[in-house]
Amino acid sequence: MLHFTIDGFQGFRSRFDHVPLIQEVLEEIPVQLGLKPVMPAFVLPYYNGVVAEDCGVSAFLFLAGGHFTLHTFSFREAFFADLVAPEPFDADRLRTVLEAAFPCGVTSVQTVERTKMKDTEPDADADFGPHLFLNIDAYQGPQSMDTLFALFDRLPRTIGMTPIMRPYVIRETLGDGRQVLSALTMIAESHVSLHVFPDEERAYFDIFSCRFFDREQVVPQLKACFPGGTVHEALIARGSRYRYLRTERADEHAKSRAWLTGR
Repeated sequence: MLHFTIDGFQGFRSRFDHVPLIQEVLEEIPVQLGLKPVMPAFVLPYYNGVVAEDCGVSAFLFLAGGHFTLHTFSFREAFFADLVAPEPFDADRLRTVLEAAFPCGVTSVQTVERTKMKDTEPDADADFGPHLFLNIDAYQGPQSMDTLFALFDRLPRTIGMTPIMRPYVIRETLGDGRQVLSALTMIAESHVSLHVFPDEERAYFDIFSCRFFDREQVVPQLKACFPGGTVHEALIARGSRYRYLRTERADEHAKSRAWLTGR
């Protein structure tokens, strides 16, 4: 499983709020990369979040055996995107498409094989948040659409996250005949996903969150939900130096509302 991430800062607020543009990007990505979409693009504007300044749009698309997610934060003028797929894809082309749609002053890109990921411990005072990966061999966890739906319906709250939609669960057959079950739900903090390959007894889980969590507490809970043999675990930082690179507009907003105070 190859995983691509891109974090962008100091972009254009109008682009990050442009729902038709975001829809178009999600539809264009599979075409440009020769990947198979297995559902229509799902776009969810989210403007009443836990942290008001972190409003924006969350969107995702299931690919055969993988997914593409996009989170834009218009107030912060930042975006975060992930693409994971079981077969190779043109990461340079993907970056070109995203940077053309969402040009930013600062971008950070990483493409890595999931089993080769290594920890890059996030800095809670500076970074956007943690992205946790669990690659599970000899997987013995839920393997039906009903059980995965029920699990993903309760999982976000179990680990202290905020669901903003009901889960999506699909079953798909890859080009080589392999079966795969995929589950994903959007949370206010970003997203939670799982791809299960029953014939190989292998599963790939990840949770991306702008809310920092206690790894020592959350990981055992997740391993209990997704039992198996060997688990390759990695926690990486997303949005390095986010606290310094994000756009702050408190002063501008205060000025724009000055007429309310008669100034």
